[in-house]
Amino acid sequence: MSDRPTEGGDGSGNERESGSTARRGAVLGKLERPAAQLDVDGRNELYEQGRGMAGALIVLGISFVYTNEAWWLAIQLPAVELVAIVVVGLALVIPIVRSIGFRSDDTAEGPRSGGTALHIRFGELLFQSLVIAYVTLFLLGVVTVEQSIATVARIGLVFAVPLAFGAALANELLSGEQEELSEAGFPRNLGVFALGAIFFCAPIAPTEEVVDIAGQVSWAKIGAILGFSLVSTFLVLHVLEFRGQRERLQNRSRRMQVAQTCMVYLVGTIVAVALLLTVGEAGSGSLSAWVRRSVVLAFPSTIGASAARVVLS
Repeated sequence: MSDRPTEGGDGSGNERESGSTARRGAVLGKLERPAAQLDVDGRNELYEQGRGMAGALIVLGISFVYTNEAWWLAIQLPAVELVAIVVVGLALVIPIVRSIGFRSDDTAEGPRSGGTALHIRFGELLFQSLVIAYVTLFLLGVVTVEQSIATVARIGLVFAVPLAFGAALANELLSGEQEELSEAGFPRNLGVFALGAIFFCAPIAPTEEVVDIAGQVSWAKIGAILGFSLVSTFLVLHVLEFRGQRERLQNRSRRMQVAQTCMVYLVGTIVAVALLLTVGEAGSGSLSAWVRRSVVLAFPSTIGASAARVVLS
């Protein structure tokens, strides 16, 4: 008789312990799932922001950044006219954001159908255009730490408008649910790279801006431009989920991805040098000046090569 309560007590204790363990497991599972989901959401958000910045350069911004008149416009234009141009320009971006979307979760029906709210999308677009504008202009020596805050702000506002157009159109033109074309193999893809490089840098090569930029930036900036060109190319081709990325990543190790990035940059550099020799001024000046101008022009050339890889796949 005295043994039964002891056995029943042990069984009840085991059941309680088992139930407690199960509850703890369930709670931990609920905590782990949101954490994993947060990691995915955070990564997707970074891709969204990076895609907008890269698209800003690809669609419209890179040629505008190399325009001397735009640099001086920011400095010489009266403040009232400058603000009016920026307000009107950014206002024209809003219909684009509403109609075609800007993020991958936007739908054709607009923000009320479940996509991101319009004011949030527009704020992100403006943020992306300003960040990529200042990064690029700082690398090219257009924006410097010696300039006043007012001058830096004016330059950023001028470039925010065309870059915002590029960022707004990037999601529709370069990503989304568009059909992915089969990847062109070597050496056919070299022609695709060269075509994009020529398309982007041919209008820039004959201008004085290449000479001006190359003459005023330090060797550290030249190295940074080269590194930024390589990083941008790698992100566009293999990270930011632009159109055709699945094909580009298929059966390719990270080493092969880096090799393709270097090949794109090599093609872009060859095109830049060829254009400088034919229509530019690479042949004048010292070897140092020649190398500087080549690297400066290879930046838009490489952006064009990687863009062609995305668009023409």
